[in-house]
Amino acid sequence: MSEPVAVARINFRFECQPGCVNCCARPGDVFLTEEDRTRIAAHLSLTGAEFTDRYCVPEDDQGLRLSNPGKTACHFLEPNGCRIHDVKPLQCRTFPFWPETVSTRKSWKGLSGYCPGVGVGQILPIEMVRAEAQRCADAFPEQQV
Repeated sequence: MSEPVAVARINFRFECQPGCVNCCARPGDVFLTEEDRTRIAAHLSLTGAEFTDRYCVPEDDQGLRLSNPGKTACHFLEPNGCRIHDVKPLQCRTFPFWPETVSTRKSWKGLSGYCPGVGVGQILPIEMVRAEAQRCADAFPEQQV
């Protein structure tokens, strides 16, 4: 287990907006857990090795992650949304509650530049925000996702 995540003392409001895929369209690495690989491969009717060969960067010291397909930021982003939404990676499931985005007011507010769900909806329990950020930190202790 990694160090406890720091969470800003602010009112976190977030509600994913229908039809928005802005988080999926951003450049950057999508790291995968072994469980992600197994779950997504099964969903796509592939073996873990086939999934890795087709969709991942060769493993290195940065860990298992999706490769960049070139035309879009993600292999699984389609005009109607995420093709693997029901089995999406932990990193995607915990967005926007990543350790680096919930640690300060400035980082949280910075998300609103591309995420229309930030600042919308009910105030979320700080325990839920902390738990989601901790899940991400524990899964990827050496990464800033």
